[in-house]
Order: sequence, then structure tokens, then C-alpha cells
Amino acid sequence: MPFELTPAEEMARKIAREYCEKYIIPRRKELMTNDQDMWDEEARRQTRAGLHLHIVPREEGGTGIGYVASCITIEELCAAWPDLAFAIYGEFAYYFAKATGGEVYEKYMPGIIKGDILATPAITEPSGGSDMLGLQATAKKVDGGWVLNGRKVFQSEGHYCDFVMTLVKTGDPNDPKTPGGRSLTAFIVDREFDGFKVGRLENTLGRKGDLTEFIFDNVFVPDSFVVGGERGIGRGIAPVFSAVGDIGRLTICGMLNGISAGAYRTAMMYAKERHLYGRPISELQMIQARMAKMVVDLEATRALTYRVAWLRTKGIRADAEQATAKNFAEQAAIRIAEHCVKIHGGYGVLEDYMPHHYYRHVPMRFGAGGTEESLGIMIANAAFNSEANPDLSHNSMETAGWWGRLEW
Repeated sequence: MPFELTPAEEMARKIAREYCEKYIIPRRKELMTNDQDMWDEEARRQTRAGLHLHIVPREEGGTGIGYVASCITIEELCAAWPDLAFAIYGEFAYYFAKATGGEVYEKYMPGIIKGDILATPAITEPSGGSDMLGLQATAKKVDGGWVLNGRKVFQSEGHYCDFVMTLVKTGDPNDPKTPGGRSLTAFIVDREFDGFKVGRLENTLGRKGDLTEFIFDNVFVPDSFVVGGERGIGRGIAPVFSAVGDIGRLTICGMLNGISAGAYRTAMMYAKERHLYGRPISELQMIQARMAKMVVDLEATRALTYRVAWLRTKGIRADAEQATAKNFAEQAAIRIAEHCVKIHGGYGVLEDYMPHHYYRHVPMRFGAGGTEESLGIMIANAAFNSEANPDLSHNSMETAGWWGRLEW
């Protein structure tokens, strides 16, 4: 993997940073008001500026730069304001349309490229999200399509997305004909379909109305809206996992890294400006120690994230690497945000200052894309499975004679 960004990736950073300087940073006070119409407007502005097009090939209307540029863009957005990476919902829209193909691709793709169409995944239910076989929402086959019933909760930005990709039961996991994961199918559901309802908006630690619920009340979905077409029936886990990994988990790393970068920049500026004992606090060794820890965490989390993004741009599967990057990114972000708060002293907990916002937005990403525990299982399984992932198998220790040193 190259350790420098390409000119195109550097340009993506420049474009994103200029966007933030023009549209986000001057409006920070306004962003604290939690006006839903304002959030909707900002989401459309980001996608209409093309900030979601880096994963879209040029022949389909995107920039084709790749996942590294996407992560950089998300990072810059969240450094400016920690909960403002709406461009990812344009990426989700493309990913879902591409995975479904046919009528869905033709219907949504023009609007996706223009930035007029946003989408979000709808997987988690009141009973949980990690236990796929425990999902309760169902789809029953009828003439020409399927009828969906059930509820999905904790849906990010669901109140303004134009369609969702959801995962529901189309069979009995205990039936030999549809065992386990073969009982689940992914569907595209347009918000205009009869019976589809957006439920209550949840006020969160991050901001009010960040999460919502979706209700499927006898929603008729045409056969052409099955993800993967006829071959996708009973095979819904694969596209969902791909979306959660390539868009969800990877962009969450970008969001967390953005919070880390923003907190680091804020702390650095404050430490240079704040004077104590007749000199800037940046000259105090304990402040320097905190800043050094922030630098180490920020460099490490970026390296992990950019490596995964580079692998995915090359078309290489990186499930364990994604899990590793996300697991570390959230730990690094909470440490960096805490250092930022403490460097600011009393100002660090005031709502009018940025450290407070960086710190309280980190936990919003703990469960998104997989909890620390579920990701830990993925990482451990990869580490013990040398054939599946040699890089995480510790074979290097074995071939270097590690075990021989333990023999008498």
C-alpha cells in the first residue's frame, strides 16, 4: 500500500475542506438548534455537491477515485461538525441500487448522481441488530411481489431518506428448505410505497431526531425490488453485510477519525492561544504529553482506516481489517476527545465550545457497524484462521521460530 495520497485523493480532501469552510463552520451555532428541515437541506447540499460520488465509477457518473477519497471526505465533514457526514446516505443509495440492478437501478440512478436521492439501511429491530436469524419482520409472497410487515428501529436519518434496503424473513430458519441465513431476503422499499411509515424520532446523546423507526404495515414490494433479483431470495445476508462493511463500517471509521481530527485541531489551537503562568499552555509538559497521545492515536487510526479503504478500492475483501479499524477508531476517538475536553479545562464542557460536541458524539458510533464485542469476535476468528487471513494469523511468529523458543 502506498503511504502517500494520490493527487486525486488530495483534491478530494481540498474540496471537502473548502465545502466545510463555506457551509458548515460558519453555521456551527445554527447547527446546535436541531432543526430537522435544516438537516434535510444540509444532506441534499452535500450530495448535490457530489461529495458522495467517490465510490461511483466514472462511467456511471461518479469520480471513481475510490474508498480512500470517501473516507477523507467523511473525515473532513465530521472534523468541521461531528454529526454531519450526510454524504454517506448518497453512497448507500448507489450501493443499494447497484446491488439490486434492473428497474431499481434505472429508477434511482439519475437522481443519485444528481444528489437528489438518499437511502439508508433498515436492519435493526426492537429485539436487536446483530442476531440476524432473530429478525421478526416478514415478507410473504403474493402475485407480482411481496407483502412486508414489521418494525425497524435506530435508523439513522430515516426521516428524509428516499428509500431503504431492509432485511426480513421470507422463510423459516428451522425449515430444512430455508435453513439459517437462507430464510432472509433483502428488499428495496421506497418511502412512497403504501403502508411504509416513518415512526417517532428519537432524541439521542448526539442530537435530537437523529434516529427514527420504520414501520412496514402490509407494504407491497414488487419482485423487481428484491435485492439480487430472483437469485437474491433467501440470500439477503450477503448484500447487507457488504453494505454494512463497505459503506457503514468504513465510513463510520471516517466519521470517528473526523471527530478525532477535529478534536486534535481544536485542542492544538487552544493550547497555543491559552496562556498560563505567563506563557502558552502548549509549553507545559503535561499538555504536551496529552497532545503527543492524541497524535499517536490519530496517526494510527488513520493508517488502519486508509489501509482498509485502499484494499476495498483494489477490490480486495477486508472484513477483519474493517472490524479492526472500526474497533480501534472508536477507542482512539473517545481518548482524543477526552484529551481535548481536559485541555480546555472548564470551557471543555460548555455547549458553546467544540470539545463538548466532539466528546458526546463518539458514543453515537459505538454500535453502528458492529459493537466492540461483535467486532472482537470477527477479529479473533480471523486471527485463528490462518488460511482465511494470513495477515492476522500470527504465522510470522511461527515461521520466525517463536514456538521453538518455548521448547526445552
